[in-house]
Order: sequence, then C-alpha cells, then structure tokens
Amino acid sequence: MRKAVLLILVAGISSIGLNGSAQDWEIPRTAEGRPDLQGVWTNKTLTPLTRSRELGEQRALTREQASRLEDGHQNYLDAEFADSDPNRGAGFGAQAGDDGNTEDGYNEFWKDLGTRIQIINGEYRSSIIVNPSDGQIPYAGDPRARFRRDPNEPGPYDGPEARPLAERCLLSFGSHSGPPMLPVMYNNNYQFVQTAEYVMILAEMAHDARIIRLNDSEHKLAMNKWMGDSVGHWEGDTLIVETKGFNPQQNFRGASENLSVIERFSRISESEILYNFTVEDSSVFSQAFTGELVFNARPSQEPIYEYACHEGNYALSGVLAGARELERQNEATEQ
Repeated sequence: MRKAVLLILVAGISSIGLNGSAQDWEIPRTAEGRPDLQGVWTNKTLTPLTRSRELGEQRALTREQASRLEDGHQNYLDAEFADSDPNRGAGFGAQAGDDGNTEDGYNEFWKDLGTRIQIINGEYRSSIIVNPSDGQIPYAGDPRARFRRDPNEPGPYDGPEARPLAERCLLSFGSHSGPPMLPVMYNNNYQFVQTAEYVMILAEMAHDARIIRLNDSEHKLAMNKWMGDSVGHWEGDTLIVETKGFNPQQNFRGASENLSVIERFSRISESEILYNFTVEDSSVFSQAFTGELVFNARPSQEPIYEYACHEGNYALSGVLAGARELERQNEATEQ
C-alpha cells in the first residue's frame, strides 16, 4: 500500500515538473490568440554561460552539486554583508602594502547575480550552452586573434569613440541586451511588450529597446543597428526571431559582421519563459552553438527603473585626460 501511494506521489510530481506548473495550466493569450509574453522578466542565474571544463560533457548537475554551488555562493554573500570590524587596520584582508579592496570596482551591494542554478526540464544545468556537448564556445582557431587591435586603427585612449560601448553608455555590457540576451553582473531585467505586428524587448541596463518585426520576410540591412535587425514569426506557440546586420562595434564574443542569431521564446508556465538561442558565424566559430535560459517573472508591483549610466561618472574624461598627459610627457622626453 505504501509503495502504491509513493508511486502516485511521484507521478503527480512528475506531471508538474520542476519548470512547469500543473497540467491544467493554460498559456495566456493575446487578443490575436498568440501566447502572451508580456510582463517584466529576469534571467539572472548562477549557471555560467560556459561549463567548467572539469565537468566535461556533464550537462546536468546532481542535486548535491547544485546545492553546493548555491550554498557556497550564499556563504560568500553572508561573509561580504557581515558587519565590518571597526578596529581593523588599513589594508585589512589585503597583502602588505595594499590599501584594501580599492581595485574592485563593485562590491556585492551593487551586484545581482541570482542565487540559484537554473532548472530546465528537470535538470540542474551546468552551463547555459548545451550544444556543443562540452558546453564551450567553439572558436575556430585562436580566439585571441579576434580581439587583437589593428595598430593602424585608433587606440582605446585616442578618443571617446574608441572606448567600449558600455563605457560610453550606448549599449549594455556582456550581451545583456542581446541578442543573445545573457545575464550579467546586475540589471538582469527585461520588459516585453507585444502587439499583432511587433514585439518590443526593453533591457533595463542602458534602457536598450529592441523592436522585433513580425511576419516580415526580409531583413532591413541598410543601417547596422546596435542590436541588429530582428525579424520574427510564430511557429505554433513558439516565437522565433532571427537577427542579422549587427553594428560592427557590437562584437559578441569576437563575432564578425556575418553574425546571425536565432532565438526561440516559449511560455512554459505562469512565471517562466524558456529562451533558446543559436549563434552562427562561420568566420569565427567552427560550428553554430546553442544555449538555453529560463526567464522568470518579476512581481507585478516591481517595475523596471531608469538606468542612470553616466550620472556622476567622471571616469571617461579622466581616462582620456590621463592619456593626453602621457602623450605630453612622451613628447617632452623625445625632445
């Protein structure tokens, strides 16, 4: 009798799943009958983009492995947020001669990495990338070659246009705005707005807005947009989006102007969207690679706030002023 009850309980849990809700849940739909993706979502997770190499082709972690990672991160946060010792000396916790943690641009107060390993189809995922099977980005040749600077091009300190896009507050860092849309240090929030002809995805960081045209057969590539030109269509209850024509300065993982990204959005529960993406650029990657993420719903009373990127930021002018001073010193030495 106890075995029969146990089997019934296991069957009931299996029917719900770790990502879904009960079987009687129905996909919310728009007036046009399409799955409703609207709302504020977050993709923050402790699951890294690429897999730890020691795990090899182990796509799913055991529950014990996932718990160790989550507990270890929580213990780290607890230590970081613990009260400081008011009697500590200068440079406490640093090597002799250092003045503490001054080289760390952010402490944990500013970060929002998430606290959980993501679960997809009942698996504790060891990496966001699921194909290739080793969970790595399949670079063709030496990946460092894509990041080497052409000596004939302006250097990173020659002018403001040579500084990274995120530093200039033109685009979020780390492919937060995408595509593909990946979790970063903080601000891992997005708002989806949907009509019969468009889907707009607003990324919190740098308030990047990507407008996806639906049912358009061609990409408009006359102007290279920061986040590329996105065209989408529905296949059943899955929104499929293809993006091409990225601005050359939007350099995802060393990709070239041939970069193409295909995304798939599927509403799998009241509080989850399954996000699948495939990246292809044969001139940089030896094969296309695919990743999966879960976007979790934020509480309805929590809106996205304005992202103030350059408010009180004097770093850019300081970096360039320092470079000009070094140039003047070098000229004086040569004379």
